[in-house]
Amino acid sequence: MAEGSLRSRQLKAERWKQRQEAATTNRQRAIVLVDMARAYAGDDDPLWADLVRLLHERLSSVLG
Repeated sequence: MAEGSLRSRQLKAERWKQRQEAATTNRQRAIVLVDMARAYAGDDDPLWADLVRLLHERLSSVLG
């Protein structure tokens, strides 16, 4: 059973790697990374707060 779960993780990692490598623009890479976060990070994961803060800061500076 442990081997199967290891193989499953390896296959998932390979799929994510392929998606990351296929992303040719920063926007596409960001979409892949957000998709990965949605797949692996829980709703209360600190990752979301960090992402909100970063996006808020960046958009505030761009939009004035």
